[in-house]
Amino acid sequence: MQPEITFSENAAGTKVADIVKIFQAIKPLKQFQQFIEESDWDKRLLGYEKHINRFLCGVIIASSIFFIPVCISIFSR
Repeated sequence: MQPEITFSENAAGTKVADIVKIFQAIKPLKQFQQFIEESDWDKRLLGYEKHINRFLCGVIIASSIFFIPVCISIFSR
């Protein structure tokens, strides 16, 4: 078995590259956190509550229409 030789120049370069990738991944999270903490997204969401409720009622009705025949076929056996 041959031992591996790690040169310090190569190892330092990869560590710096990994740190840059980590910081690039953290940046969107920080932006999202800043958006949540500093914007008025909750007040704007309340303005769309009526439309969201109608959409979700439509989703419930559509899923009921889809699953009623399945339930009927299961219980009719």
